[in-house]
Amino acid sequence: MGEYTCRIERLTNGYEVEIKDPAIVKANSKPKKSNEPSTYRDPWKSFAFTTVEEVLAFLKKNLDKALPDDEYGTSFDLAAAEATAEDSD
Repeated sequence: MGEYTCRIERLTNGYEVEIKDPAIVKANSKPKKSNEPSTYRDPWKSFAFTTVEEVLAFLKKNLDKALPDDEYGTSFDLAAAEATAEDSD
């Protein structure tokens, strides 16, 4: 994986957490109609916290929905399951 999915940086007075907003990622990947202008929004969102406890609480609440599914693995697993089901018929 060449791109990080969550970045935590120490600031002078706390911490910054940067993650992708899954709603924006989905909107960016939605196919556009041929005459519709393509609008791209940066999916990376930054949040500042003063304590480690705040960072951990934020990650606990948001990390599962911010991390993308393994699309390749999921697609492969689905195809393999279909092939196995066809073989058993």
